[in-house]
Amino acid sequence: MLKGIGGEYEVQRVLGALGTTIYAVSVPVFVAAGTIKDVSVTEFSLAFPAGLAACIGATAGAIRLKDQGVANAKVTEQTGAVPTTPPAGPPPNPAMLDNGATGEGR
Repeated sequence: MLKGIGGEYEVQRVLGALGTTIYAVSVPVFVAAGTIKDVSVTEFSLAFPAGLAACIGATAGAIRLKDQGVANAKVTEQTGAVPTTPPAGPPPNPAMLDNGATGEGR
């Protein structure tokens, strides 16, 4: 889980797992011990999953950005062409479309 496609540990995966684990363990302990005051069980139960989702989402986003950068660099290295997003073409002409059954033109 913490290793990338190359078989070695990746910083984003390790830091994300460590941060998420610390959040998942420490916050309930702090609330139970009373270190974080004025928090009811209801408030905690509503806020904790959102924080956990934020930790997981940030980790996934960091991994995605890194993987996309590596993939772009490999394409550039192998082909010499810099990958770009294709231009948005003109909108389709409804008269040229078949009744939507196949999506192919007539």
